[in-house]
Amino acid sequence: MLIVPHELSIGEIYFSPLLMSGLLGIVAALLTARLLDRYRISRYFANPPAVVIAISIIYTILIGTFFVGI
Repeated sequence: MLIVPHELSIGEIYFSPLLMSGLLGIVAALLTARLLDRYRISRYFANPPAVVIAISIIYTILIGTFFVGI
């Protein structure tokens, strides 16, 4: 049985599940980028901002698939 994501309500305001998973994905990607910078792993990337965007997309998909729809 497929789980259909529903809106998240805070007070009287309804938010899209994609908005919430997108915000959580961006925060998780920024934390990951901070760790990559701290341990100097990001110097091996040709374009670090593009890597952060790719990581945020991956986190958004994973969070939207496994956590927000519940």
